[in-house]
Amino acid sequence: MKRFLKFLVFSTLVVSISFGIYEINNKYTIDIINKNIGWSINNKGIKDAKSFDFDENGNLYIAFSDSLKIIKEDNKEETLIKKKDFNIYDMVIYKNEIILATGRDIVKYNYENDEILELIKDLPNLGENKYTKLLIEDDILYITIGTNTNSGILDKDSTDCDVPSFEWILSGENYGDNNTGAFVEYGIQNKSGEKVKEGIISNGTILSYDFTSGKISTFATGIRNIEGLDFNNEGKIIAIVGGMEDKGSRAVKDDKDYIYEIKENAWYGWPDYSGGDSITSPKFSDGTNKLEPVISNPPTKTPYGPIYQHYNLSSLKGLVVDREGNILGQDVIVFADNKENYLYSLGKNNVANKIVDLGDNSKVEVIRCYKDGIYVLDSKVGVLYKLESTGNKTIFKLPIIIWGFIIVFIIALIIAEVLKYNKKYKKN
Repeated sequence: MKRFLKFLVFSTLVVSISFGIYEINNKYTIDIINKNIGWSINNKGIKDAKSFDFDENGNLYIAFSDSLKIIKEDNKEETLIKKKDFNIYDMVIYKNEIILATGRDIVKYNYENDEILELIKDLPNLGENKYTKLLIEDDILYITIGTNTNSGILDKDSTDCDVPSFEWILSGENYGDNNTGAFVEYGIQNKSGEKVKEGIISNGTILSYDFTSGKISTFATGIRNIEGLDFNNEGKIIAIVGGMEDKGSRAVKDDKDYIYEIKENAWYGWPDYSGGDSITSPKFSDGTNKLEPVISNPPTKTPYGPIYQHYNLSSLKGLVVDREGNILGQDVIVFADNKENYLYSLGKNNVANKIVDLGDNSKVEVIRCYKDGIYVLDSKVGVLYKLESTGNKTIFKLPIIIWGFIIVFIIALIIAEVLKYNKKYKKN
């Protein structure tokens, strides 16, 4: 009986420790659906991180709302900046400097001399789509500016109205209990034929900033909000564009999120088009919310449509293009759905396929390619995953709980043998 009780205690201890190891590690477990890719954890302990990038030496920079830190190749960490008045949305590396989108400003930080230089001030990103994204290619920085409103109309007087990208002639359509018009403050009506002047920097826009000359240009307009963007192998910008929501005084029914190819000097239709379709389309109405255009002089009657329409709204976040084809194939697009918690791939046939199940507790912020890997920042779990190609090799992997049990069991057996030996030694 005594021997049985010892065995019972020993077995319970082994199983408890094994499950403890499982619970700790299961937090970081993802499920690979596409068996041609493998995954690993690049960094842990980065909960609430906003963005990241690598420099040419392989050093990793991670941005949080009010701070920026570097993790060097030898895994040594150092906080480079910590400022209470920062509100960082995104970051990219340019040569030996870090470009930050913080609040309404774009700044350049030189970490060698600890100097911060303002590049652009007072962007009009004051409303619900204020989260600026950055993209860099050669000496050109691309800056996204979202719209302050959902669909062009202010629903409260605590937010600034949208700054027009063209001199619009308004249709005179007004919405809500206060009969508020488009591109004006809350409670102010539009009149048919009324003109509103464009801003130097407008909402719903991608700007380009030339580092060599300091010149700021408008690259594309009429874009509600961008949630991720990258270049493909042909130098074209591919971007997630969020659809308009079913809320507010100009509620839009059944819109979706989209992926677009963004062309220079193009207008993509917001707030009178979404996904290439007019706001008057039956797809955006249930019969009770008849919508009409607020702009009488659109630059085009047929804005460019998307290359992909998702089946969810306000769900897509983070996008990267496998330009060189090192992981999934040349120009395959990878993006996250934060409602369903999956990573998708989108090939040249424009069919999206689930490739990774991230788990219910995930929230993807940014996805980037670096060398032979795709890196995925999950700010909710606080981890940076690395995805890489396994080719066609079949990799056998035991579940973590099994490995934990085996390791603990072996350690327990060793301890038991040592105790047994010591007992015999004392008897002798």
